[in-house]
Amino acid sequence: MPYKKTLSFLIKIGIVFFSFYFIYNELVSNNNLDNIEYKDLLDVIKGNYLIILCVIFLMIMNWLVEAFKWRFMISKIEKVSIATSLRAVFSGITVSSFTPNRIGEYAGRVFCLEKGNRIQAVLITILGSMAQLLTTVVFGSIAFYILREPLIKEIAIIVNFEFSSIYFFLLFIINLLFILIFFNVSTLVNSLVKFRFFYFLKKYINIISMFSLRDLTKVLSLSILRYIIFSSQFLILLNLFDVEIGLYESIFSVMLVFFFITIPPKIPLAEIGVRGSVALFVFGLFSASDHYGILSSTFILWIINLIIPAIIGSVFIFSLKFFRKS
Repeated sequence: MPYKKTLSFLIKIGIVFFSFYFIYNELVSNNNLDNIEYKDLLDVIKGNYLIILCVIFLMIMNWLVEAFKWRFMISKIEKVSIATSLRAVFSGITVSSFTPNRIGEYAGRVFCLEKGNRIQAVLITILGSMAQLLTTVVFGSIAFYILREPLIKEIAIIVNFEFSSIYFFLLFIINLLFILIFFNVSTLVNSLVKFRFFYFLKKYINIISMFSLRDLTKVLSLSILRYIIFSSQFLILLNLFDVEIGLYESIFSVMLVFFFITIPPKIPLAEIGVRGSVALFVFGLFSASDHYGILSSTFILWIINLIIPAIIGSVFIFSLKFFRKS
């Protein structure tokens, strides 16, 4: 019906408007970027454009791996091409750019489907996000333990809080439970639907039981591959901006930064402030004099991995199908 087309168009215009508004606002009005000299930044980029192109190539690989992962998972309810899956991923980035904790990502993806049940598609997408979160938490926890001495000393100075071995034991238990829940999510779902309170969700959440141990292992493996890719981007940029930090410390510091920025609720495009503060804190444990290099590396990574994909995704927003033909 005409009103549906009009409403759909207005929603798409609204999504693109808010996405671009948040991009503009973060680039122009963000106080956390005051310490970055854009002219110096451009000079570094011009003199090292091959390295920047390498980081951009890794961005493409990062989201391509995510597209393969989502295509594999969503095939439980609908077969899609890799092109459609990639379009869904970029659309999800655009919609999530101004929504808390990437909630909009689910809507951006599922409205690319032609026939598949959208509630089931959301649950499948959440399961994929859970795999990525599990990867970040486990690797981050390992980094937290390895860098515990300088980290605990700094935290104790800032918040007057002392860690003991019991906290690391609890962190280990949390990681173990997270892993067990992920690989036994089908059993958990089958148990939940036995309760009357969840029974009405049975026809939707049963889709999760279709993921075998082999399927979940593949999903987690692709999530780990993504983690390696965007961690490598960060390491390349740190080296580009001559941040004086050893390879050993830089690898585990990057893992720790991703771990810390995953914890607090946030709006993705607004997280540059969080990323910058966390990066300064973590890398500052080993490289106290390289604030400019740390902030610049964090800023460029944010631009390449979030801003550029959000702009690309804005083109695909107009292909979303909010209303299906009856």
